[in-house]
Amino acid sequence: MEKNIKPTLILILWNMIGLTIGYFIFTPIVEDTIIGLVIGLCIGATVGISIMQKMKSKS
Repeated sequence: MEKNIKPTLILILWNMIGLTIGYFIFTPIVEDTIIGLVIGLCIGATVGISIMQKMKSKS
């Protein structure tokens, strides 16, 4: 079960980082909170998934 927890935590962490980036960086640019958060969430999910794939390929 511990093998499933680590990738999940990494994905949640990167989603939170993506939302933070979207709120503080993209919201002032697009002047809409929802669009900024969606952009940040997409970035966070993409980075989180790519990091999880790199972790799987190393093991």
